Amino acid sequence: MSAALLYTLLAALLALVLLIRKKYPYFWHDVRYCFIVIGIAVRTGKFQKQKPYFTILDRFLEQAKKQPHKTFIIFEGREYSYSYADTQSNRVAHALQTHTDLKEGDTAALFVGNQPEFVWLFLALSKLGCTAALLNTNIRSKSLLHCFSCCDAKVLLAGGGTCVCVCAL
Repeated sequence: MSAALLYTLLAALLALVLLIRKKYPYFWHDVRYCFIVIGIAVRTGKFQKQKPYFTILDRFLEQAKKQPHKTFIIFEGREYSYSYADTQSNRVAHALQTHTDLKEGDTAALFVGNQPEFVWLFLALSKLGCTAALLNTNIRSKSLLHCFSCCDAKVLLAGGGTCVCVCAL
């Protein structure tokens, strides 16, 4: 009798799985995705509990020290090494520190497209201890003003091509 009950339960479970697959074809993909997200959250929590806190800047500086001439970025056929990126970000950090009132803990808005200068600016702000508010270059008008006002930035860094403009607010 217990074997019949077991077979009935297995048949019901199989029918349920097939019904879910038919009615909700992406259900199992969603379940798998949830497990992946939970795993990422657990790993991120472990990193955040590390003392001292290990940041993107720390990892970049570690790699720049370990292998300075290795390629860091390839953009439009041109290669940029870790040492070049470190030098450029130091130059930008020095310029920002000299010509703006940015202090540790301030926020700077970045309105720069997908180009290497974006990385130099982000690293420079990290070296200064500032937060980078990343503004989407595809938004315009009221949306842009709204995003900019929400981030409470002291400086707007806008760029296109090889030029970056700094507007202190």
